[in-house]
Amino acid sequence: MPPKLKAFARRFSLEFLKLHREVLGIIIAFSVVIFGYLALMAPTSDAVELQPFMSFVMGVLMPLLLSLVGNFILLKEVENGSIDFIRTRQSMERLWLYRIVGFLLLSALANILIVLIANLIYGPILPPIMMFTLFVPTLFFSGLMGVATGITKNAYVGAGVGIASWLYIYLHSETMTTRLTFNGIVYYPFLEWMIYRDRPYMITWPYMITSLIPNRLVISAISVLLLVLCYWLYKKNLRYVTSAR
Repeated sequence: MPPKLKAFARRFSLEFLKLHREVLGIIIAFSVVIFGYLALMAPTSDAVELQPFMSFVMGVLMPLLLSLVGNFILLKEVENGSIDFIRTRQSMERLWLYRIVGFLLLSALANILIVLIANLIYGPILPPIMMFTLFVPTLFFSGLMGVATGITKNAYVGAGVGIASWLYIYLHSETMTTRLTFNGIVYYPFLEWMIYRDRPYMITWPYMITSLIPNRLVISAISVLLLVLCYWLYKKNLRYVTSAR
């Protein structure tokens, strides 16, 4: 293994298997819930009956909890008093960038593996493209919370903004689906869930399914812009944040 790749693997293992095990813990917890549900229901259910559960857990609930964890990815060092030492070796924005990239890669890999394994064991429950599209809400809410954290210099406020936005988008799904439809493309963030939630009764269902790829491309682009802004805010506003002790 090349030295740089070996160093990256060593640091990734340190960050997410020792320092931030809560990320892997949430992924494992959701995996247990999903595969436990499938083990009970899949033998006597069609894919159509399993899709609403899968799309809700992976495309609505899991992104919220993962994004919350990602938003506190630097707070641990700030609160335990070690951020000042870490900052002597690396700037906060660079540390955040490394950790958020690792966090997003781990989250994306989790989505890919869960959909892939579920389809291999229980048949084609979700389309293969959703291995990738179900990750987009995590990307979006990570960017949204990160920007709010960068502006306010407070991860708790950033988390509150993320939770409030999630609740509004989730509770107003019907009206937002209509408002976020342009030129026949639906740009609702939880699109996979809407596709399968009331499929037999939705007049707009054909627009939903054809909107999936353009929806995810646009929201991914917005999310990347939010993360770029987040990096700039961390560099500008959090450079002089001191430890809580």
